[in-house]
Amino acid sequence: MCEQRYKPERIYHVSKTQLSVARHWGQCTYNGALYHYDAVADMLTRDDIFKENLAQNKQLADDHKKAEKERFMSMQKDLF
Repeated sequence: MCEQRYKPERIYHVSKTQLSVARHWGQCTYNGALYHYDAVADMLTRDDIFKENLAQNKQLADDHKKAEKERFMSMQKDLF
């Protein structure tokens, strides 16, 4: 029988752990679950919980979309 792995909803203080790679990619996988990185809170949120929160809160979704766009635009400026 397969062992069930613990998949917490949130992981805090990510930049001080081995999971800090999520800061550069915006997400990472931990115990088989995908996690989204929140730079403001320095926290990983399990993807299903993150998407549920976005679906319930239109303002949060708009803010997230704007922040991601700004992040990618600043990264592109560094390339050229």
